[in-house]
Amino acid sequence: MTISESGRIRLVAIDIDYTLIGRDLKISDRTKQAIHAAIDVGSTITLATGRMFRSALPFAEELGLDAPLITYDGALVKTAKTKELYWHKPIPLEDAREILAYLQGLGFHVNVYVDDDLYVESLNEQARHYMARVNVEAKVVGDLLKFLNEPPTKLLMMAEPEIVDNILPELKQRFGDKSHVVRSLPSYIEFTGKGVTKGSALAGLSERLGIPKAQVMAIGDSENDITMLSCAGIGVAVTNAGDKVKEAADYIAEGISGDGVAEAIYRFVLGR
Repeated sequence: MTISESGRIRLVAIDIDYTLIGRDLKISDRTKQAIHAAIDVGSTITLATGRMFRSALPFAEELGLDAPLITYDGALVKTAKTKELYWHKPIPLEDAREILAYLQGLGFHVNVYVDDDLYVESLNEQARHYMARVNVEAKVVGDLLKFLNEPPTKLLMMAEPEIVDNILPELKQRFGDKSHVVRSLPSYIEFTGKGVTKGSALAGLSERLGIPKAQVMAIGDSENDITMLSCAGIGVAVTNAGDKVKEAADYIAEGISGDGVAEAIYRFVLGR
């Protein structure tokens, strides 16, 4: 697909982890230059992430974005500068408690997200690693089931990648009628409300902004990006993306992480 076939790209949704940024958690100068060039020609740039809003916001601020950010895999969409809430679609409390009870019964670490705060049972190694990666302090509340008395925006389960391989199909079968269950990073399984995905959020946002699908581009690397790659006019997978993500993409960038983002913007937004 070329820029002439799709029309000018007016909305670009970029995943954060291992798409916008690599293992160093930094946005490269080349990526910043490409994003600023896209903004200069009138395109709206947003971030579409499984991260919390408060964890995504510093990246938006660093880039100078003034757009609605798709966070929590699409469950919370809020603007970067004015903090205008577009929508919040949490998991119904009864369903969330059922999922949480099952995961805890199997002995898995679970993150619970309420009101853009992170809650954990204890500060174990998994919680500490997560806090360091997303730069957010967790609140320790002991028994999460006793704590959870309002609908959470998202639940996140952590386990070794091979355990995730084995249990993901079971969790999708058990809870798929109540929640969107998806793998994000190799050791993460994320739970949002039924039908709440990055793809549904991007479709809703593009409709609200009056931008047709043909003029939307999405860029990602992980399985939770597949829905938005599929619903965009141009779905781009960076080179380090998983095979399932590449299969869903219209274009596979040669660059990894941020270099792939810059490549996609220069090709499809700026026509270079």
